[in-house]
Amino acid sequence: MSKFKKRLGKLSPEKRLYALETLPGDFASNNKGERLHQLLTDFDFIEAKLDAVGVQALIEDYDLAIISDVLLSPEQTETLKLIQGAIRKSAHVLERDKTQLAGHLWGRLLDFEMPHIQGLLEQARQSKDRPWLRPLRANLERANEGALRTLVGHTSGVNAVAIALDGKTAISASADGTLKVWDLIRATELRTLTGHVRKVYAVAIAPDGKTAISASEDSTLKVWDINSGSLLRTLTGHTGPVYAVAITLDSKQAVSASEDKTLKIWDLLSGICLRTLTGHTGPVYAVAITLDSKQAVSTSWSDNTLKIWDMDSGTELKTQTRHTSWVYAVAITRDGKQAVSASDDKTLKVWDLLSGVCLRTLTGHTAKVQAVAITPSAIIAVSASDDKTLKVWDLLSGVCLRTLMGHIGEVYGVAITSDGLTAISASKDKTLKVWDIDSAREIKALTDDSGKVCAVAIAPDGKTAISASRDNTLK
Repeated sequence: MSKFKKRLGKLSPEKRLYALETLPGDFASNNKGERLHQLLTDFDFIEAKLDAVGVQALIEDYDLAIISDVLLSPEQTETLKLIQGAIRKSAHVLERDKTQLAGHLWGRLLDFEMPHIQGLLEQARQSKDRPWLRPLRANLERANEGALRTLVGHTSGVNAVAIALDGKTAISASADGTLKVWDLIRATELRTLTGHVRKVYAVAIAPDGKTAISASEDSTLKVWDINSGSLLRTLTGHTGPVYAVAITLDSKQAVSASEDKTLKIWDLLSGICLRTLTGHTGPVYAVAITLDSKQAVSTSWSDNTLKIWDMDSGTELKTQTRHTSWVYAVAITRDGKQAVSASDDKTLKVWDLLSGVCLRTLTGHTAKVQAVAITPSAIIAVSASDDKTLKVWDLLSGVCLRTLMGHIGEVYGVAITSDGLTAISASKDKTLKVWDIDSAREIKALTDDSGKVCAVAIAPDGKTAISASRDNTLK
């Protein structure tokens, strides 16, 4: 039994709770780094705080030491980072079952041969007064590798995720018919948005960060107030499932794409359908809007086309029929001059949006191309394919610069950081991989053992990514 546990046992329940809540802050504010380090490497304190106050408060105690100006040695700081990382990675488990603490610390920290880490694990072992399954080797993903947190709450697969421009909030869309708003700083669920009666396929957050719009199998879109979670209005008019939605830069209009072969332009303030875009002969699965909000680009799987639309008039400006099979995805360059489409025909095509001309065809994949992302410079694109690779393309020449190999399953999604240097891919093999685009080097693999990873989004600051998985979670 540690000195802390003995001392704690002498206090009344009220004073005990007060000590658990305030001691770390008191040590930090008085610059008692050594005392704070002792406290945060004491299993009895960790267990007591988790039980009394919860996992998030415990995680924030470590921030007091790691982020503040408390005097700690580099080894002490690294020790606290690892313990915090282990607790943070297991937070979704510990929130439901606090008795898993010792096992998860052992599973994530056993490989770290640091005196205070090993001392913590030994203290955790001695705390058990009944038989338990103690791992003989690290059996969980190590602290501070892979996913930082797992966001649990959906009861079915997560189809899409969007991140607000401030990087603090994310919204997920699920086959369980709900959306969830998440605080990315605290990794907590802020609220659940209910109202759809079927699967939710897509979600977009307005650039002003105030509203979100969701697209559902129930043939409707819904506009939500992000701060309150209230449903502002339901947009009706489509006669089939709505698969995609995009919002203009001024946050005033949205464009939806549906199985009913149409797109609709909506006034988000009134909920009125301003115009219906007709011309596709098959379901419309993707839509993107240029930054100047003057044009929209849509793709259809079954009619194999990409169409360019005038947003003001709703007229079809161009139809591209150069693909020979379904078109899965489209991305528009930041300057709004070009688009890149990804197809089941194993190719990508680069389009001039002003003239509608196909500038070049990007060939090299040996299976359908599921996704494409473009760097902010509009010079490089990265594609994701069922052939288990990603390819980096020079959009000016159409040349494949390099192939990113390492996935052992189909690659469903790709996102690029705002500096254009790094890409993250999402795969059926249950991993995300972080790539250096210039060298084609795999920087790291992020493993999600519980389900194939369907989508990935990167926060605007380029430091955080969120993945959506068939195991009903986000990470």
